[in-house]
Amino acid sequence: MNDPYRIEPGARPSAVPRKRGGSPVSALLWVLLVVGVAVNLVSNLAMRGELTPVGLAGGVVGLAAAAGLVVHHVNRRRP
Repeated sequence: MNDPYRIEPGARPSAVPRKRGGSPVSALLWVLLVVGVAVNLVSNLAMRGELTPVGLAGGVVGLAAAAGLVVHHVNRRRP
């Protein structure tokens, strides 16, 4: 039976190939995030919750890395 709405295999639009693998920037941001959170956690546990410059620096580095990961992800998603 002839179907007028059938799309022939040769007439289908080709899919846009996606990039595989991460970028070095993404890997660096993940490492900074883990290190910043770890420094913050260890500092807070060692000082029993007291605010220290080391813990504060670790928290700032962790937050900056998290923000950088979000920005990097949004910029990669745009065509």
